[in-house]
This record gives sequence, structure tokens and C-alpha cells, in this order.
Amino acid sequence: MLEAKALAAANSGKLDPYHQVQTLGELEIFDPNLSVNSNIACSYCHDPMAGYANGVSILSVFTGGSNPGSVPITVSGAYPNNRIAKRNPQSYTYATYYPPLHYNQSQADFYGGNFWDGRASGYRLQNSSAHQAQGPPLDTQEMANPDSACVVWKLSQSAYKSFFETVWGADSLEIAWPSNVATICSTPAGAASLGGNTTPVQLSTSDRTLSNKDFDEFAQAIASYEGSDSVSPFTSKFDYYLAGSATLTTQEQNGYDLFRGKGSCNTCHLDGRSSTLLGGSDTGQAASLQPLFTDTTYNNLGLPKNVRLPWYSEDTPDQWGFTANPLGFGFTDLGMGLFLDGYYGAPPDLSWGVLEPKFDGKFQTSTARNAAQVPYAGFVKAYMHNGYLTSLKEVVHFYNTRDVYPYNVLSGHCPEGTIEKVTCWPMPEDPNNENLTIGKLGLSPEEEDDIVAFLGTLVDGYKP
Repeated sequence: MLEAKALAAANSGKLDPYHQVQTLGELEIFDPNLSVNSNIACSYCHDPMAGYANGVSILSVFTGGSNPGSVPITVSGAYPNNRIAKRNPQSYTYATYYPPLHYNQSQADFYGGNFWDGRASGYRLQNSSAHQAQGPPLDTQEMANPDSACVVWKLSQSAYKSFFETVWGADSLEIAWPSNVATICSTPAGAASLGGNTTPVQLSTSDRTLSNKDFDEFAQAIASYEGSDSVSPFTSKFDYYLAGSATLTTQEQNGYDLFRGKGSCNTCHLDGRSSTLLGGSDTGQAASLQPLFTDTTYNNLGLPKNVRLPWYSEDTPDQWGFTANPLGFGFTDLGMGLFLDGYYGAPPDLSWGVLEPKFDGKFQTSTARNAAQVPYAGFVKAYMHNGYLTSLKEVVHFYNTRDVYPYNVLSGHCPEGTIEKVTCWPMPEDPNNENLTIGKLGLSPEEEDDIVAFLGTLVDGYKP
């Protein structure tokens, strides 16, 4: 429905240049034909009704929020029966406000970037959201195109080809495609038949240059849509509260006071106010009237390994001769450490490599905005990079009691008499660089509920 609405707007001839770029990005995000098997759109993993995060309860429960990708696995007896990513999709609301990844020397910390591990650094386009948009179309586990030129070829076949050229210039998609382009572009990335070649579509030098330009523009349009009022509008109850046109309930106000005080939440999820955790008071007006509720840095929260992730079973070749995770259950997700250590290839700034030991196990601090958004009451939403936590109550309780109920066990093996995620927290997947400012906050169950109530005020679409 949203795609059809966007296409109608594109064909209306009434959009100004500003909204043309945004509408093109919307068309691209909802287009399943841009995947290798024409069956997976970006929106399948980033549902608008779930705050542009995973929108399927059963996936939250059984796969840590990880969504099946474009490529089915047909090997007899294989589990899973689809290539499926190793992480819970990260919401891209307000992601366009994250700066390109950079290392702050004085703070000895990374800021900005995109993806849980920061690998969408934005170094080339100086736009981390645009860089992120180029990831899933080529990811073997997601949309699985074998060549960025395949995305461009599919754009040239789309119902909105002429609109793309309206935005980016006449003949932008006029490329001399080889006769076998359809065959190559229906072969999933990582297939043994490709021999490791990441540019199997044979193009002339000039056409490859044009294709690369088109792929950049494809991504920039998506970033434009992500930054639009359709995705990142600053229209939550809290925003209206800052504007003086909405009043928080007693429970929401208590939650807000805890959020920036005893709960220590706003030390990472910046709300434009000072933290009162260590004493003192903050009675002044917010310094920022559109706070992002993230500092865009990276933390190891000590989350247990989510043993339900299908990723750990993707340790045998599929019918294309591709093995997603040769280490199987032995794989440890080091977050930013993987990126800095070359898991995805050398980082763009080679000097970052030496910082890897200090960032093992660290993942990006997501915005708390729209974390509480769900399609319907009772919907189960996966949280954190591995989807181990499936409600905001669990999230707050984990922050509050991680170090109160620690057990040296894997998930599913809590001692008799304890309840996992209530009175038992399994050991962290990676104990390195663990954040020690959380874990024993001393919040009562009622105070945990108050913080959850406050988080509900950060959902966009409030009508004062």
C-alpha cells in the first residue's frame, strides 16, 4: 500500500525536488524486486508499524528478530531453510542524524556510523545512513545481490525508472547491459560459481562508473527518506512535552526522573538534560529540543548469547556451495571488534585496527525513540543486537539486575529455582570491555515499570 501510494505520488508530477528524492527512497525501500529473488524488500526487516524494526512476533521469539533473507536453502534436512542474518534488525528511525564514524581522541571512543557494529562508517559519501543502505542489497544473508550493478539493473527495469532519472538526471540508468545480466543477477552472492568475484556483471569502464554512481544515488535517496517526516518526525508525546503542549502523567514523569537519575539511562541515551545519578538536581530547560536519545557510541552491555539465533546452525554449505557461518555455535559476535578486526574487510581507516581489543563486544547505542512502538497490543518485539530481550520490561530489568543475578551458564541452563531473565542472567557472550555503570541500579519493580511508561512517550505520532 505504501509503495503504491509513493508510486502514485512519483507519477503525479506535483512533487517538488525535496520530496522527489524522499519519494524515490520510499519506493526503493518497499521494492522486493531489488533482492536477488525479487522477494525481500528493505521494509520486510524494517516495519514502519514496529518503529522500522522487525515486525513479526514469531521471529522475535524464535530467531532473535533475525529475518529470513531472499535465498531459500533447499539442502535436505537443513536448518534453517533460508539464509538468515546473525542480528536483530536495527531500527533506522533518526539514523540519519548519526554522523559519519569517527574516533574521538579525547574521549577515546567511536561516535557515529551505522549498523550495530559501525561498519557503515559513511567515509566515502560522508553519510552513514546512505552507506548502511548499500549493505543489505549485497549481504549474502539478506537481499543477496552478487554485484551492486545488479541493483542498478533492477532499478532500470522498475516501474519508477523514469522517476529515478527525473531525480538524478536523464539517462542515469542507460547502461549497456551484457546479455547474461539476468542470469548473473539471479545468482545469490557467495555462490561458488561466482568464484569470489564481487563484480561478475561485465561492464565497460564507463558503464561501471555510471553504475557505481547510480548505486550511490540509490542509497542517498533511501537516506533522504529515512530522514523525512515519514520516518523521523520528532512527533512523540515527549516532543510536545518539551514544546509545552503536552503533560506527562504521574507515572511517566516518575519514569522520566528515573531515566535521568537513578536509572542512569540518559548517560548514553542523551535527552538534552544532565544526569542526576550522582546527586544534585537539574531543574533547567532541556538544552536540546530534539534530543536523539543516543550518544551514538558503542557499549558492551554483557548480554548473554542468544542460543536461538539460526545463525549458529548455518555451518554447512547450502545448494550454492556457500557456508554463512563456518564456526557454527563457536562464533562469538564481537560487534565493533569484528569490523575493526577485518571481518568485513579492512576498515577504511587502517589506524583503527589497533583499537580492536578495546572495542570487542561493543555495539551501537540505539536511540530509545520508537523503541516502544508496536503494531498491536501483545506484539512481541525483539531488542538489542541479538534479540535476546523481548520486551522493554526485560530490557530495563536487565540493566537493573544483570549483576544481581549472574550465573555462569548459557541461556536455557539457569539453575533450578531461578527464572531466566527474572532471577537469572546467563553469562555474557563476550566479557571484554563490559559496561560497569549498569547491572545493579537498585530499582524497584514499580520503578522499572515507570521507566517503561516513560519510554512509551517517545513513540512518534502523538496528537496533543
